[in-house]
Amino acid sequence: MRQVLLLFCFILLPDGVLAQQVLWRSGPLMYTPAYDFTLGYMPNGTGYYVSQAYIASPPQPEVNQVFYVSVVMNGIASPAAGRLMAFHFIPPAGTSIVANAATPVRCFYRAMDGSSTQYEFTNTAITDVSFGASLRIFGCPQPAASGNPYSIVTLPNGNGNAYFLDRRDPQRPGQTTWPLGSQAGYEFLIPLVSAITMDGFSAAYRAYAPIQSIQGDGLDPWTYPYLALQVSPASATPVADLQAGPPTTPAPPPPGRVGTQVRCYNAGPNVAQNVSCGFNNLPAELHPTISCQPSSPQASLAVGSAMLCGVSLDRFIGFRTIQGFAATTSVDSNLGNNAHNVNLFGGLTVQVFGSGFE
Repeated sequence: MRQVLLLFCFILLPDGVLAQQVLWRSGPLMYTPAYDFTLGYMPNGTGYYVSQAYIASPPQPEVNQVFYVSVVMNGIASPAAGRLMAFHFIPPAGTSIVANAATPVRCFYRAMDGSSTQYEFTNTAITDVSFGASLRIFGCPQPAASGNPYSIVTLPNGNGNAYFLDRRDPQRPGQTTWPLGSQAGYEFLIPLVSAITMDGFSAAYRAYAPIQSIQGDGLDPWTYPYLALQVSPASATPVADLQAGPPTTPAPPPPGRVGTQVRCYNAGPNVAQNVSCGFNNLPAELHPTISCQPSSPQASLAVGSAMLCGVSLDRFIGFRTIQGFAATTSVDSNLGNNAHNVNLFGGLTVQVFGSGFE
């Protein structure tokens, strides 16, 4: 199905992009639980994630360029009462949903038979006949051309407001949620445009897809899959290229701790202003300590200069992904290299005994 999406994305981009490869960057995979009618409680009853179409070089999308965000939800368990999905979307501040027939919201469905083929129902009704069923799939919701693109609803537990992307099937009036069987799946492509640059990792730039799985099993859980969007400047003249990467000679962490480092480098061609170098989403329970040389933030960072930041943490079991970042208030020509992920080993292992006599 991605091949179909890539071909379509090419028409959204400027001349000369046809030679470039459209890629997809994804947020974390999330799950909600369900009671399977044969297996009982399953912690991974339904799965979700958010993705964004982008081009690595030259970096796209740019400010004021239309691009697609994908929201995927897949059924895993089989609740006895079935499952209806209430699908919502929250674009980050600075972006808006595009209402244009040339770049519509696109809707895809994968059948309950477990096959990987996805069928588009943007403008056509399809019927899932898996296992003798006759499930009509139709009603891809297009945004309104004026006013709010969709109706706005209030989310539970103080989670704010969201657009409600309702099912719009004239043969099923009033049925605004999406039926989702075991092994079936949906993918919704939502066209966005941004008026500002976005770095791809800050929480302020996250697009959220709040979804409730209405299962009739006493759970009816909500989840909030997300992705921090990445949008490059529209200027053809780069001001600076701030890059986050590994250090040339890593320093060891303090005794009894584990750690890693990130090197924040300005590749130019101009001075970067108000530069920050550091780490995202550090686990507070591991008591992280950060030190930078020179200190972060800096008022400016000259072309060819770098900052080196290190973090040390308490030892832990297994591995954790630690993300280093480089940020500047200057126009950055490539926001795709502003983050550096390290798969850090925590220094502790678990020994499993088989019979109790090892």
